[in-house]
Amino acid sequence: MNILIALILGAIVGYFLKLGEKGKSINGKLQQLGVIFLLFSMGASIGADKDIIKNLPSIGLKSFLFAVATIGVSIVIIYILSEKFMPTEEKSNFDKECIIENNDELLNETCEEGK
Repeated sequence: MNILIALILGAIVGYFLKLGEKGKSINGKLQQLGVIFLLFSMGASIGADKDIIKNLPSIGLKSFLFAVATIGVSIVIIYILSEKFMPTEEKSNFDKECIIENNDELLNETCEEGK
């Protein structure tokens, strides 16, 4: 809950406090230092935990499989959605020809039959 409150307060402050170019540069450097510190502290915590070090091969394999599964499912979903919602070249050309041939009536029966 504290993280959510900090995030919301940061968004509110950022909305009302407009930073100049120098302020944005300083803010970017502070963010980078914060991320580096966070990664260092997480690495130190993981390195100090003997169970995690012992199970590192198993954790690594599970992480790899999870990443591969996520990428695979994303590719399949994007393929399905693009086939459903994005016109193919053949259909796209038909629509262009239909519009060119029927300038006055774009939605007539001839154009509808080809779809």
